[in-house]
This record gives sequence, C-alpha cells and structure tokens, in this order.
Amino acid sequence: MEGFETGALIILGLRVFGGTIGARVFQWIRVPPVVGYICVGLLIGDVGFGLVTAETVSRFHLVNLFALGVIGLLVGGELHVDVFRGRGRKLFAILIGEGVGTFALVGCSTGALVYWVSGSASGATAAGMVFGAIASATDPGSTLNNLWEARARGILTTTLVALVALDDALAMTLYGVGTAIARILSGAEASLDAAVLSTAGVLLGSVAMGAGAGIGLRYIIDWLKRSDQSFVSAVGVLLLVIGLAATLAMDVILTTMSLGCALINAAPRRSKELFSTVRSFSGPIYAIFFVLVGTRRIG
Repeated sequence: MEGFETGALIILGLRVFGGTIGARVFQWIRVPPVVGYICVGLLIGDVGFGLVTAETVSRFHLVNLFALGVIGLLVGGELHVDVFRGRGRKLFAILIGEGVGTFALVGCSTGALVYWVSGSASGATAAGMVFGAIASATDPGSTLNNLWEARARGILTTTLVALVALDDALAMTLYGVGTAIARILSGAEASLDAAVLSTAGVLLGSVAMGAGAGIGLRYIIDWLKRSDQSFVSAVGVLLLVIGLAATLAMDVILTTMSLGCALINAAPRRSKELFSTVRSFSGPIYAIFFVLVGTRRIG
C-alpha cells in the first residue's frame, strides 16, 4: 500500500509537471494547451513509455471526480442571471440547434452506415440512437479552459459558457432516452417510461442537490466573514456534494454546476472572491484531469 501511495505521488507529479511543459510547447505553435495535456497522457500511458497502466489509472477515480466537481463549480460560477436575461430564447434556439442537430446528423449517418453493412433496420436505428446521443455531449472542462487561457470576455463568451452548461442536461436526456430505445430495439428488457422517469429524476435531483448546497454555502460564507475560512468551507461543501452525487448516482458536473450557479446568484459580491481563489488553484487540477484523459484513451 505504501508503494502505491508513493508511486501515486510520482505519477501526480509527472502529470502536473509534464502536462504544464506539454501545454507550454503547444502554446508556442498556437495550439490550445488542453491538447498538450492529453498528448502528455498518451506519452506516459501504454502507447508511450508505459509509465502509467490502465490499472493505475483506475485508482485515480476520486481525483477524477474532484476535478469534474471543480470544473462544474467554475462553470456554474459563470452563470449569473444576467447571462439569461433577454437572451433566453436565443440560447434555447442555439441549444436545440446544436444539440438535437448533432444528435440527428450523427444518428442518421451512423444508422445509414450500419444498415448498409448489416441490413438490419432495428440494429441501425439502435446504433444511430446511441452514437447520436454520445455525439451531442460537449466537454465543459476543455471549453472553459481554452476560454480562460485566451482571457476571453464578452457576450459570445458568456453565451458559450451558458450553452455548455445547458448542453450537459440536454445530452443526458438524449442519452437516457436514446439508449432505452436502443435496448428495446435490440430485444432487451427495457421501458421507455422508466428511462424517461430515471433521467428526469437524475436531472432534477442533481439540480436540487446542487442548488440547495449553494444556498446553504451562501449563509455559511456570510457567517464566517473571513475569506480564508470561506474558501476552506467551500472546498468542504464541494467535496461533500461530489461524494453525495456519486453515491446517489447523480450527475457530478450538473450538481456542482448548480452549486456554483446558486452561489453566484445568491451572493454575487461575496462569492466573486471565492470563485477567483478556486480558479487560481484549478491549473494543477486541469493538468491532472486532462493528462488522465489522454492516458485513459488507450487504457
């Protein structure tokens, strides 16, 4: 056990240091630093030097969850009510266009290809549903990281952040319904009604849990006063929410997004410094997370 613990520290060090160097190299050639993180993950994984095995990667599940929680919290911290005021219809139209549009485009093309190869209409429809739902999802972490690296500000940036947040809920809905239809078409025992209710329960439960934690954290911050104590409490609440969401099979990113959104709207002035502090230490977390992504691609 001690060997793994010391080895884990070495691996984490390689991820942070190597990811930072890789990101810097890619910045020189005008490529987003996220690509550098992922390439370093490929290098230290099985495809590269084999320093990190698939078994080792699986042991960093908790680190991965924490990174997802921090990403969700920071995305939610960008969702001030002013972002949606006067732009609700436009955001909804863009969301449906890019989310459902991607689902339809990928689903139809995949279904057509599978039908051409297999000749099975039900199999083609099932494959189209699954791949279309997967394609509709976006990665909030890489999007947000690139925006911060570019120090982007303005209407386009805030609109993009809002779309990334909303797309998580849309993709979850499409995936839940799509996979249920695919199981029914493939002959497995599945219920579309049960899938819809299960997806709705996860969505509503994640939002309710995150929003409740965010409002509660707002009162804790007001009571503590000191910024350092507020930061420690915020990290504690974040860890608690991540743990509960994972235990209850809720969506970690959506839950922590809701936490950040509720906090920034309930206490915009007091939480601004808190989000700034979280963002200041998020660099190593992003490095670990995306290097892990690169490693797991081939694990």
